[in-house]
Amino acid sequence: MLSLRLAAAVVAGLAVGAGGGFALAGAVRDDPPEKAAALERLGSVATTDSSIEPAPAPSFEPQPIPARMLGSETPVPISPAILRARNGWLVSDGRTLVAVYAGASGSDPSLGRVVIVRQDLVAAKQVIRFVDAGPTGALTIAAAPLGALVETSAQTGEIRLQSAGGRLFVLDLGGNKISQDAHGASVP
Repeated sequence: MLSLRLAAAVVAGLAVGAGGGFALAGAVRDDPPEKAAALERLGSVATTDSSIEPAPAPSFEPQPIPARMLGSETPVPISPAILRARNGWLVSDGRTLVAVYAGASGSDPSLGRVVIVRQDLVAAKQVIRFVDAGPTGALTIAAAPLGALVETSAQTGEIRLQSAGGRLFVLDLGGNKISQDAHGASVP
């Protein structure tokens, strides 16, 4: 078995040999000038780092998205095995994005389900929450905050949901909970 010093010496020798090989290749070969210049450049950087400074972090320019409804034709980033989506809603203040998708459980169409996707765009983190409403059938977002004036406040606001049978529910985005809408009447 090789000792650690011997292994380090072999690796160092190979690195120096590779650098020397590039330099020798440029000196011995009789290549066209454009190829010789490229080999010379390769030999000059082959054994050194071009920079030891870390790359600067990219600048972050917030790009808000006004609150809007998403139709059934919008692709849903949730597997159909988890959610059979009917519609959705989206808002972003440029730093945090919240998307809500309403429908039914992928494995049980009688179980109403909402999926909440929250993205921290600055930290590049995402959290997905599943909120079940019980045996309501598929849920649909019936009313939600809309427009540019609610880009931040709507992220923890309320969304009105309607069941397949017309019952109304409220999704509290601040607490990730669904409750029956005490103020709304059933919609035929």
